[in-house]
Amino acid sequence: MSQYMIMPGRASFYKYHRHPAIAQHTRAFHLPCCALIISMARLLAALLLTTAAALLVVGQRNDAAAPSEAEEFWRTVLPNSPLPDAILMLLHPETNSVKNANDADAQGRSRKNPFSYIGPPIRFTYGRDGSHKHLSPGPPSSDDDDDTIGAAFFHEEALQVGENLTLYFPPAIAKPLGLLPRHVADSIPFSVSSLPDALALLGIAADSAHAANMQQALEMCESPTVFCATSLEALVEAAMASLGTRDLRPVTSTLPHSGMPLQQYSIRAVRRVDGSSFVACHDQDYPYTIFVCHSTGPSRAYMVDVVGGDMAIVAVAAVCHTDTSQWDPEHIAFKLLGTKPGGAPACHILPHGHMVWANNAARSSA
Repeated sequence: MSQYMIMPGRASFYKYHRHPAIAQHTRAFHLPCCALIISMARLLAALLLTTAAALLVVGQRNDAAAPSEAEEFWRTVLPNSPLPDAILMLLHPETNSVKNANDADAQGRSRKNPFSYIGPPIRFTYGRDGSHKHLSPGPPSSDDDDDTIGAAFFHEEALQVGENLTLYFPPAIAKPLGLLPRHVADSIPFSVSSLPDALALLGIAADSAHAANMQQALEMCESPTVFCATSLEALVEAAMASLGTRDLRPVTSTLPHSGMPLQQYSIRAVRRVDGSSFVACHDQDYPYTIFVCHSTGPSRAYMVDVVGGDMAIVAVAAVCHTDTSQWDPEHIAFKLLGTKPGGAPACHILPHGHMVWANNAARSSA
């Protein structure tokens, strides 16, 4: 019998256990006149984390041929689904050599990431009846007229062989710690209420931008319509629980780590992904890799082969949201597409590292 048992409906990714060392540091924070102790504790925690990460990387380098426990888990529970390159890169961050050569325009200015408007960090507001609305990640700024934003959304009828799409794929985000082993990730506090403990353990100042980003991510993760995974095992288990099946597969774009420039791409092939609702997962800004996942709602997914000016053909995943009736009327997609909530589907490409999970049963029954 496999050592990896998935209990249907069990949301093990919601349970986080406080490490004994964390509790000890927490008690120290409440002692009066202990600024020196606090500083020493934070320094010790940072040194311990750095040492652990270094040992982990050294171990990976010395035994690069041996698959990690997370890889073994994947092969056991998803034997018919190859591990996506983006995930493999996160499991072996020491092999990451991402360059940002394509992440600038002709004047050398840093390009705005158009995919910040896709899924989380799209937020939700909730009514007293439990209803919610899709919201864009904030009011458009003066930088939102960047031509890359226009490359984020397109109409579904554009997904035809021979059509051209203006697209931009930013470089993969370098993650020095990558996806942590499950036992390490589960030992780090992961909730809004325990954020001070996490900051102390990771050696991050409470008034820093990193701390603010962590709080924003944790608040999103505690939304009832979103789940967050801090390890590969938690990611797979959560997708299985959400789709109600163990027979699923990830759908991802196959893109170079360095990204691809803003340009017109010609569509060479379009393949429909069976199903009418999926689970989408997005890499989130955090000290280590976490995925924020949510149901796509009524939607259609595609794999699209495109070719750019350099004649390199890449396969990209696309999702078309067929019901936008609950989206914020001010969502930038409506402005770009000239539509309104409940109108024509809003489509977008998935960048490197993002994925949708599809139910294989939909494919076999089609």
